[in-house]
Amino acid sequence: MSDIERFRVVATVARTRSMNMAARAHGIAQSTVTRYVAATERTLGFALFERGPGGASPAPAGLPALAIIERIVADIDELSALSGTAQQSVTLCRTAEIGLPDHLEGAVARWNREHELQIEYRIVDDPVEALRSGESDLAVAVVTGPRLEGFEAVPVRLWSRGRRVELLNRPDVRPQARAVVDALS
Repeated sequence: MSDIERFRVVATVARTRSMNMAARAHGIAQSTVTRYVAATERTLGFALFERGPGGASPAPAGLPALAIIERIVADIDELSALSGTAQQSVTLCRTAEIGLPDHLEGAVARWNREHELQIEYRIVDDPVEALRSGESDLAVAVVTGPRLEGFEAVPVRLWSRGRRVELLNRPDVRPQARAVVDALS
């Protein structure tokens, strides 16, 4: 695996604070994630994470390095977008129980007819976790109470008792996914 792919995995561990979730997001074994993190730490000469029963928390000394790794990954994605080699789809996840409101379903269908970059649906158990782990670019989720921290949100359906369906994305979403969010908002 290339250094950039290893950095992608390390960045996912930093975002999710979980080796297991990073493994799921990248479709690799947890032991592989552990090896990638260990190899990166060996190269740098210091620990990026503190491991414990609650997961993998960024080590204080590792925070600056993790920020650089995340910028490198984002910059590579931006270069890929400029060169036309970027991923040609944006993933939108939701649970099987939550359907898309008609207006959003129609907007997605129109987008897919009019653009080469396609929006692909994924059914997952936890859309918020799929978004947090990088498994998905966008998520449709039922939210109760205040806005979810760490995400940008567009309400797409309001229900009673403060429940609402929101289209969520991370603030550092890929440029292709940002274009989709802007079009669907």
